[in-house]
Amino acid sequence: MGKYTGCQCIACQKPLQDSDDIVVCPDCGTPYHRICYQAAGRCINEPLHAVGGSWQNMQNEQRKKQGGIECSHCGYVNLPGTLTCASCNLPLNLPEEEPEQEEINIQLPDGQYYFQASDPCCGMSPEYDMEGERLGDVAKFVKTNTLYYIPLFRKFKETGRKLSFNLPCILFPHLYFANRKMWPMAILTCLIWIICSVPQFFLNMITAVHDQQYLDLISSLGMEAELEQMVQMTELLSGYQQLLEDLQTPLFCIDIIFRLLLCLFGNYLYFRFVLKSVRKIRTISPTANVRKALLASEGGTNFWNVIGCLGITYLGSWLVQFVVLNLLA
Repeated sequence: MGKYTGCQCIACQKPLQDSDDIVVCPDCGTPYHRICYQAAGRCINEPLHAVGGSWQNMQNEQRKKQGGIECSHCGYVNLPGTLTCASCNLPLNLPEEEPEQEEINIQLPDGQYYFQASDPCCGMSPEYDMEGERLGDVAKFVKTNTLYYIPLFRKFKETGRKLSFNLPCILFPHLYFANRKMWPMAILTCLIWIICSVPQFFLNMITAVHDQQYLDLISSLGMEAELEQMVQMTELLSGYQQLLEDLQTPLFCIDIIFRLLLCLFGNYLYFRFVLKSVRKIRTISPTANVRKALLASEGGTNFWNVIGCLGITYLGSWLVQFVVLNLLA
């Protein structure tokens, strides 16, 4: 297909064909059949000449409106569906089709609405007031899983309710809070879990030293010194076995009740943490760019926090057991 194929000769109003003898005006670039141009003796595209315009630019604008494809090499706008540029004969880079966005349906206090899954503000304006803070800033701080948290935060604000369901908070609350960078809550839940598990740990130790298979396994590993130390500790603990058994059930119940409360209020605690953090960042940020950078760095999740929290749990458990054994001694 030629560069002017399909275009209209303005002299005879007929389409230009590949086989036609075509000439163009040297001033405005308007194409003609040679015979038509010779018959007129001049270019008759007077409107373009009056403004010093270009026929090619005008043609490009018209084709762009019709969905034409612009060549990245020469700038010529080809007809829709063309694979090779009619001007330079190079392959065209066809526009990539945007992937269809999944549409999400959310039920909020003011009704049901839809939004694209990739929208961090979940269909709401970034300027939406979230208790004095911009929703856009809140979404930047939450960073991950905004599809779950942003509509939930709006429900908290609109309804005043504080209850929701957070499964990680009933299974491993200290790891959830550490992952979301809520270190005070992570340390508190870790400490409560350690204290509530101490009686069970000591009772398991007492039971283990009476298990011959366990003793044989420790001996086969060459850990006789550790085994002797463990036996000495269990002899000390045996005198408090009844106390440990009495404490085991109530402490277990306390742990379960605490986890249930965190399961119901964990998301609200995170909501308050996000608002407090965003407000602090806004206060200390001298510019919008600094605020944006701080929201990205201080918010979101951090897997290494989870690893660190596991280490704190192990060391804390060992320390509490050491202190208890020394007190009993």
